[in-house]
Amino acid sequence: MKAWRVHGWGEPETMLFEETADPSPGAGQVRIRNCAAALNFFDILQVQGKYQIKPPFPFTPGAEVAGYVDAVGDGVVGLKPGDRVMAMPHGGGFAEFSIAPASSVFAMPDDMSFAEAAAMPIVYHTSYFAFTHRTELKPGEWVLVHAGASGVGMSAIQIAKAMGARMIATAG
Repeated sequence: MKAWRVHGWGEPETMLFEETADPSPGAGQVRIRNCAAALNFFDILQVQGKYQIKPPFPFTPGAEVAGYVDAVGDGVVGLKPGDRVMAMPHGGGFAEFSIAPASSVFAMPDDMSFAEAAAMPIVYHTSYFAFTHRTELKPGEWVLVHAGASGVGMSAIQIAKAMGARMIATAG
């Protein structure tokens, strides 16, 4: 398969698009034939060597994908080849195929595009968790969102608005 690979710390332009072995799902894992992958700020930090997680070289970044289930490992239930899914593969998303824990794979609505789905799992989970577990956002409360043009910022604005909050956002 083809994958974007990092062989040394640098800018995204230093990644190489190269041939590598197809991954095989282990127990509790799903292999996804990727149709779209999201690029997050932490992906760039990881390529630069500035993120707290530093995989061994060479590695393929990418933590949000959408595509079709291609294969399932032992013990996986509720997912089968051909299912349209979005997932958090914990790296390896910038490739033709990625491996994700079955617990991090979610069915896509029929009317959602792969590009939309790939941008959902991390940023929307982050914002939703912040408003429902780190605080209990109530209708009518004000929310200040820094970096409102970022993925997490935009999802925070949308979720807070859906929860009835009033919004102030910054962007730079």
